[in-house]
Amino acid sequence: MPTLRLPLSEWNHRRLLNENRAQALQRLYARKDAVDDLIRALEQYQELKPIHHGECVTLSATKCS
Repeated sequence: MPTLRLPLSEWNHRRLLNENRAQALQRLYARKDAVDDLIRALEQYQELKPIHHGECVTLSATKCS
């Protein structure tokens, strides 16, 4: 099988390109994991949040004397 010989500058360029792609993919997976965690947390919050069907009250911040 013939060996592919590339000039050093071309080899370095391809190596850097591959490293950049791998790092970008790693960042995307990290973001995907963070989004999955956020979705899971929001779903749990929705399940645990008590449902209030009572009367609404108006709150105000007034200074008491």
